[in-house]
Parts: sequence; C-alpha cells; structure tokens
Amino acid sequence: MVVDELDALLEKFEGCTALAFADLSTKMILVTDSGSNLRREALDALCAEAAVLLSADGTPVLADKPSDMASVTSPSQLRVFLRAQQEPNDVLCCICSAELDADAFVADAGACLDRISGNE
Repeated sequence: MVVDELDALLEKFEGCTALAFADLSTKMILVTDSGSNLRREALDALCAEAAVLLSADGTPVLADKPSDMASVTSPSQLRVFLRAQQEPNDVLCCICSAELDADAFVADAGACLDRISGNE
C-alpha cells in the first residue's frame, strides 16, 4: 500500500516530517503518510508548489525541460519534490528539517516513489 511505503520512508529519516503522494495532472494530493497532521490548505499549497517547480503544464520554469527533482530550503526546513520516472504526473512531496541528509533522502525517496508509481 502507498501509505505503508510513505510511513517506511518517514521512519527511516528522522528529519522527515511529512510525505505526500500527488498527481500533477489533477494537482491533487492523493495520499499522505499516516501520521500527517497537515491541513487540506497546506496540502493544496504543497501540491501547487510542486506543480510550479516541476512544470506540471510541461513548460519549464528555469530550464530547457521539466525537472524530475526540485527543492526549496530555508534555515529550518527543506521541501523536496520528486517526479516518478515512469509516470511523470506522479510526484512525491516531502517536508523535512534542514539538517536532513538530503542526498541519502533523495535517493531513498526516489526509489520509494518508483515503487508507489509502478504499483498503481
């Protein structure tokens, strides 16, 4: 199940506070981790941010082609957005602490997303 995959990723990375699986074609969050306490408005904003950064409409924001990964950092938070390899509308939205090992997290989050996206 999708929620089980999200929960396992969340447990593995202590600095990860929320995960959401989204569909860029509908700009909707489909599933969150089971412990998520994000309100609908926050989830909608997270999905909208993913849609802009990952070019949901196919028009790249900052490059020649749409990106498969984007991140936004602040002193206290890291937000990571990953696009599935096989299903470009499937996206994983992640909220983490700024101290998270981003390289390790992105590698595991990408594998998690590919498993989720491939099992739909």
